[in-house]
Amino acid sequence: MISHDSKESAFLLYLDQRRSQDGNHIDVFLISHFDLSEETYEDVLSFNNDMLGSKPNCSYCMDTISVEEEFEFDFPCDMLAIQRYVDNLLKRVQANKLPALTEKDFNYLSQQ
Repeated sequence: MISHDSKESAFLLYLDQRRSQDGNHIDVFLISHFDLSEETYEDVLSFNNDMLGSKPNCSYCMDTISVEEEFEFDFPCDMLAIQRYVDNLLKRVQANKLPALTEKDFNYLSQQ
């Protein structure tokens, strides 16, 4: 996602808890190296609500993770930097690993 104010990039990380009995709970993490304006933050909340708010049997919560600087890596010489960066973020949100996804999982992400 791009900030309206500065054209800098922030990212959203979605972790689906996939609870079998209580429905799904999705933790949303806004990852940014800069402060978002109120308007941009409200846009992020609205985006999440539009995508997740009307899903049956699903709850979600968003938290913000501040990072020191924007993620940059030496493409194509250091592609493993992506894995190191993501692994660091996962440790911060106390997630062991990214869930296994298939292309089919993305077909249903925004459907009711």
